[in-house]
Amino acid sequence: MNPFNKTDDIPDQELAKGCSQGKEDYCKVLFQRFYGKMLNVCKRYATDRDEAKDILQEGFIRVFKCISQYEHKGSLEGWIRRVMVTTAINHCKKYKINGSVNHLEYDALLNGGHDETIQESFSLNYAAEKMDAEKLLNMIQGLPSVYKLVFNLNAIEGYSHHEISEMLGITESTSRSNLAKARHKLQQMIKKTTISKNILHEG
Repeated sequence: MNPFNKTDDIPDQELAKGCSQGKEDYCKVLFQRFYGKMLNVCKRYATDRDEAKDILQEGFIRVFKCISQYEHKGSLEGWIRRVMVTTAINHCKKYKINGSVNHLEYDALLNGGHDETIQESFSLNYAAEKMDAEKLLNMIQGLPSVYKLVFNLNAIEGYSHHEISEMLGITESTSRSNLAKARHKLQQMIKKTTISKNILHEG
């Protein structure tokens, strides 16, 4: 019986083992199984689809090169995701992030100023929940590179500021500041979109 007639039935352990042994059929199955999900991961760190595909390609090269290091602790998908995130970080550090980012302009908000921004966050978060996922992704992609990177790592991937500081070579306070800036910019974009939408409905 050909095990590749139903590729979804191949367990992660068997798939990883086959790839680590260099079996081409298993590598093709792994690529096909995780291509879509990993492309979505890469899109969040890229400025456009072409750049996301470049990151994805580089990421899969690393996956196949290092898959023997997968210890079957946790899901194969989770392990591949971490490889993709690391690849995206290295890509951003190489091509986009130049020097540190000045975060003094946002100190007032971090210290409790700009109360109106804090008060608006509840309605803006609600608006984001109702927003089309693709539109929200486009907004995230529109953030400055370093803000987008920290936002993705913390808000989406779940890394702590300590972990992010080690990944990016920045301080934890800079990581927090960049996250706050990213959230503030997203809130502004969501607010603008919500207002425009309401105007269209009223018209």
